[in-house]
Amino acid sequence: MLACVFKAKNQWAVEEVAEPECGPDEVIVRVKACGICGTDLHILQAEYFSDFPIIAGHEFSGVVERVGEKVTQFKPGDRVTADPNIFCDRCYYCKINKNNHCLNLEAVGVTRSGAFAELVAVPEKCLFPIPEGLSFQEAAMAEPLACVIYGIQRSNLRPGERVLIFGAGPIGLLLLCAFQKSGASLVTMVDVSEKKLNLAQELGAHAVVVADGREGSRLREMAPLGFEVVVDATGIPAVQEKALQFVQPDGTYLLFGVAPRGALMKVEPYSIFKNDLRIVGSFAVKKTMQYSLNLLASGAIPVNRLISASFTLNDFGLALSEVLDNPDHLKVQIVFP
Repeated sequence: MLACVFKAKNQWAVEEVAEPECGPDEVIVRVKACGICGTDLHILQAEYFSDFPIIAGHEFSGVVERVGEKVTQFKPGDRVTADPNIFCDRCYYCKINKNNHCLNLEAVGVTRSGAFAELVAVPEKCLFPIPEGLSFQEAAMAEPLACVIYGIQRSNLRPGERVLIFGAGPIGLLLLCAFQKSGASLVTMVDVSEKKLNLAQELGAHAVVVADGREGSRLREMAPLGFEVVVDATGIPAVQEKALQFVQPDGTYLLFGVAPRGALMKVEPYSIFKNDLRIVGSFAVKKTMQYSLNLLASGAIPVNRLISASFTLNDFGLALSEVLDNPDHLKVQIVFP
């Protein structure tokens, strides 16, 4: 089968590889769509915890090709997507409902072969049927939306609170839509791309601010006392450091964007103490995939508007260039016939 193999830091190739074996409790999925995530870039740049070589790709959908002998819930021909995180369900953290910190955590496309390939093996327990009416490309957005839902749970948003989001890429825009559905009274977006900010307004952002070096004064004018919830969706340490100053006392700062390992930001401990600030992270998902699919099936989150380009696997280089070189890109996906 054809797959894109990440061979070493910043080295990849689309080539023929062996088809995945199907374990007794696994399903082989013929991939139809797979999104390129910021995590995939971190993997390629050796900034994440994967080992080379690896077939990346964890935001995917497809059709069941064959099933293992112990599989009971799926059959060939079923349309499916997946939570790529594989919890052992036996370790200390799994037993206290902190599955995303599983001591034996594996992940499709991160620690084992993923969906930048024609076929991918997935444990049955990680699969979900695609709701009727959703396209494969829309269904491949379920995993990033599931991450967003977990992040909103971590933010402890209370109805009527105001939210400020740095970064209007696909994750920032998913956060915008999901926060609005979760009770935020208004959401303000900050980004360097006016095109992305225009889309944010179309999707219901109360206000947008261009990050041109003067955004700080504009945000102070809009909210002199700060915002109850501030979110970083950029993963850029300099932005993450700056965003903290806009959190209202007794407010929450959600670090959602993935910064490179080893990167640092400066924080004044006294300001955290004095202002009763909550600084929270949000790692991956924790049993939020079904909620994501429920939202997608309802039409509440217009993910089709967040897919800006699609490429075939043979054009993976063009897809990567779109992500790395086009500041206005949103979700770029690899699609299969």
